[in-house]
Parts: sequence; structure tokens; C-alpha cells
Amino acid sequence: MLEKLRLFLVVLEEGSLRRAADRLRISQSSITRRMQSLERDLGGRVLERISTGVRPTNGGKALAEKAKKLLADYESTMAEVRRLNRGGSEWFRIGYIASAVQVYLGPALAALRRAYPKLKVKMLDQTPGEMIVALRQGDIDLALTSLGVELLSRDFDTRKLATVGSLVAFPVGHRFATERRVSLSQLRGETFVRGSDDMVPGYTERIIQFCRKYGGFRPRLATIDKFNSLVESLSLAANEEAISIQPAFISHLNVPNVVMVPIADAGATWDLFVVWQRDTIAGPLRTLLSELNLKFQ
Repeated sequence: MLEKLRLFLVVLEEGSLRRAADRLRISQSSITRRMQSLERDLGGRVLERISTGVRPTNGGKALAEKAKKLLADYESTMAEVRRLNRGGSEWFRIGYIASAVQVYLGPALAALRRAYPKLKVKMLDQTPGEMIVALRQGDIDLALTSLGVELLSRDFDTRKLATVGSLVAFPVGHRFATERRVSLSQLRGETFVRGSDDMVPGYTERIIQFCRKYGGFRPRLATIDKFNSLVESLSLAANEEAISIQPAFISHLNVPNVVMVPIADAGATWDLFVVWQRDTIAGPLRTLLSELNLKFQ
């Protein structure tokens, strides 16, 4: 029921089942089924169709008002119990993208350790998909991620830390591997790596969007077998003569048989976000966010 209520609130925010589906990256038919199930549970309609999408019925308006408080109380209670079960604030756990942590979190973590010398900081190298699960289960207090934020923004606080350009990871012998930069339009006909939604939610949609908007084509996509790290995935892609579009903050990685070339299209950017548990805005988290020059409430 809680997930249905969360979905109902997203539908109201978007004013459309289609826009809610696009935001959450699930099918519209799935949302429709869940809304119908919610209405069966409640014994009446909570949404009505209008020319521009949907709007709440009188019952839907009452449900929205109560659901917001119910979900906030639920998340707060669960977070507090998790905090007590792990021994208060002794641990501060961070999920991060390995390729970005040193540049963006390194100085802030040093300041955090100076301010809280007894604090135990646990760093977890995770995929964006793993961070979503870990945040929802209360296994981490903060995440540094460039993907999946749309799925987290309702239940967690999010702030944009940086915006970076894109690069292409080419096999070392590729015809563009010696270029200083390339345009997406030059990559028509190439095979691009597809990302698993479980590991990198929204990645494939982002690549398709880049290629269509800046290159004028729909990319040919290939799936790479399961991998344990970004470096391994780029190496596997190179072995298959496939290319991979990535955020520019991975440029320092040393990947065998791979050359990274910046993308010239200025609009092909990635946003890097900090996401955190709402109940932990105190002490260590406050210090860390201040060092990152991020505003919080």
C-alpha cells in the first residue's frame, strides 16, 4: 500500500500517468494497474481523467493530504529504528561512485574526520542501482550518484553537486581514438553499450537521448555480460569493439586497451547528486554538506 501511495503522489505532481511513467521510468500500463488497485482498496475513485491528463477527485484530495503525512511519519520512524539498531550515530555510511569520490568528496571527508575524530566512516563503492536499494533499506546515510535520482527525490533529500560533460571510451585501435574530441554526430553507426536498469537506472535512456538530440540518430545498443566494476565493463566493451558514453569525471581511470575522448557537444552533460536520509541532518552530515557548499534545511 505504501508504494501505491508514493506512486499516487507522483501522479498528482505530474498531472499525468504518462509523465509519471516517464519520471519513474516504468510503463504507463504498470502505473494504471497500480492506481486501479489502489482505488479497489479504497472502494472508490481517487483520479479522474481530464483533457490534459488526470486530477484528484474529492476523495483523492483527502488521500493526498493524509498520505503525505503518513509517508513522512513512516520514513521517519523506520529511520529512527535503524539508527538505534546500529548504535546511534557512531557510524556514517556513504555509498559512492568510485570514479567521482576522490575529486568531489576527498577534501570534505578530510574535514569531516577532523571535526569528528571518533566517527567511523564506512565507504561503499556501489552502482547507482545498489545505492537506491541501500538508501531505501537504511544501509547507507548518504549517496554520491549521477543516476537514479528521480527515483529517490520523493523520499530523500537531494542536492546537485556538479555538472560535467561527457566522454567516449573507445577501444585503443578505434579510428577516433587519437582525436582530441568528437561530436556525437560522428558516432552514427557505432555500437554503444547498454546499461542494466538494475545497476545503472536511466543510463540507456540517457545515451539514446544524447544520440538523438545531438547526433540525429538512434544508437545501436549492445549488452555487456555482467561485470563487477566500471573499469571491467569498459574493458569488456572494448573487447567487443563497442563504445561507451560516460561522465567526464571518469577520465582519470586507467583502463587497459581503452582511450577516453571528450565529447564536443556542450549539452551532453551529467549531473552529480548528493542524496541523504532526511532524518540525519545533524552533526556529521551537516558538516559534510557545509564542506561541499550545499544548502540544506
